[in-house]
Amino acid sequence: MSQPATLLEQRGHQWQWSAYVLSACFDAANNLAFALGDGSLRLLPAGSQQAPQRVEVHEGMALSMAAAPGEGFVSGGDDGRCVRVAVDDTLHDLATFPGRWVDHVASHSNGVVACSEGKRLHLYAEGRDEIVREFPSTVGGICFSPDGYRIAVAHYGGVTLCATRSADATPVPLACPGSHLSVTWSPNARFVLSAMQEDCLRGWRLEDNDDLVMSGYATKVKSWSWFNGGRYLATSGSNCAPCWPFKGRKGPRGCAPETPGDNQSALVTAVAGDPAHPILGIGYDDGQVTVADIQSGQEVIIKPPGDGAVTSMAWSPNGAWLAFGTDAGFAGLFPVSG
Repeated sequence: MSQPATLLEQRGHQWQWSAYVLSACFDAANNLAFALGDGSLRLLPAGSQQAPQRVEVHEGMALSMAAAPGEGFVSGGDDGRCVRVAVDDTLHDLATFPGRWVDHVASHSNGVVACSEGKRLHLYAEGRDEIVREFPSTVGGICFSPDGYRIAVAHYGGVTLCATRSADATPVPLACPGSHLSVTWSPNARFVLSAMQEDCLRGWRLEDNDDLVMSGYATKVKSWSWFNGGRYLATSGSNCAPCWPFKGRKGPRGCAPETPGDNQSALVTAVAGDPAHPILGIGYDDGQVTVADIQSGQEVIIKPPGDGAVTSMAWSPNGAWLAFGTDAGFAGLFPVSG
């Protein structure tokens, strides 16, 4: 007897490719891209009913991807190239670093694009000279402030905040012993948080440098997502998806997280939340994908286990679509509104 169709099969779209899905990403115009381990991107313009188009970008592996300012995407690879990829699949090299890896890329809607290779951060903006910053250790992650005037850089020993418009501005250090693997800035601009090697999050309230520690994880936090208007930060790294509240002045200090998606047989490996509503996509290391409403407590499995561990998730800016990919090359796109 055949198995009943999953919700993803009934309502969404799914594809199987031959390479690991490193990243799923929407740009501001709701165009979608998947970055794959074979160096290619799969592009799906907003509203398209066709299969994603393969675009050959890197000679080796794609290592990082972000939305570009406006439309399109920025991709970094182990071929040392930082590439802007337009939705019509045209490519423009923003920078090339022979013999290096472009580990992280990011952009802001004000037109600034950032990438890192080794210990160095590079900032690019049309009409302005390149800004280069060097750090004491390899850059672990980068993230722009909401207004784009600063960028947070994670590295061993803490996070450094740098100006994006001036090479002469003095960086602001946020010191914390240990290895910081990624960084995020709260949408209200009041908090900077880093994910650490020690299976915890560290944070700083910028107005008074108050320290935050969020612990209790089973493994390192490799995925996080601000959602519901920035009121929550959802994270991977446990058998559920801890959602830390950032609704008040103190942030999550003294508050327990919401814990949707509890699953005693699998770990959460990827999360993505609705920008405007308390609804969260949760992916697990067994391939299951769940959509949870953290206010009502309702949870729906849109994809059962199988097809590899979920490696990346993204929610479209218009709130209409949830995209995800796995380490076995499976990718899905699910309508989460309407």
